[in-house]
Amino acid sequence: MNAFDKSVRLEGERIVLRPFGLDDAPGLIEAIRSREDFLPPNFPGVLEAEPIAWFLREGVHKVQRFGLGIHLAATDRDTGGLLGTIGLFKVSWDHLTSEVGYGMRRGVRGRGYATEALSLVTDWALRDCGLFRVELRAMVTNHASVRVAEKAGYTREGIARGAERDAAGVNQDMIVFSRVATDPRPGSAASGVPWRRSGGASGRLVHQDEEGRPSDR
Repeated sequence: MNAFDKSVRLEGERIVLRPFGLDDAPGLIEAIRSREDFLPPNFPGVLEAEPIAWFLREGVHKVQRFGLGIHLAATDRDTGGLLGTIGLFKVSWDHLTSEVGYGMRRGVRGRGYATEALSLVTDWALRDCGLFRVELRAMVTNHASVRVAEKAGYTREGIARGAERDAAGVNQDMIVFSRVATDPRPGSAASGVPWRRSGGASGRLVHQDEEGRPSDR
């Protein structure tokens, strides 16, 4: 089974989530040159034109073709500029589960983009893709990402002790969150999660909060 076999475009109030393409090369090059930390670990990290072009044309889409996950560019709805990335990984179609990871560029953090992107992807995964559970992990010290998860309707399940090694080589505890298909949708009376809806036809739930960068694995 592969529910990711079609092109994906998710529109929110201020962002559009879509597949990466060659038009994203300037934004990716700028991020690499500035040594920004929002890119997943499998993205190019050096300024070499041919590998970057291949990655945006083919490499970034391979996990989607095999149904193993998906990488989406988070872009500004008005300008098309690259705001960050979000994706699903560790997808199990046998168990209908997945993890989600995202990263936002330094200059746009704290404006609610991460929460909007997370809400869009999670709703799509649980409603349109047939997944039952989406899991999110954030380091216990990443308070901004914890707030994002909570605002997007995720339930805190507990602590995974020493579950991820940081850049200094120290294993850090991770907070485990999840949303499952049977949870009340954020914005419903049962969920207790405040929301506001865009007036546009393509509007989705939009939550405003500070945002950070969960560790993309």
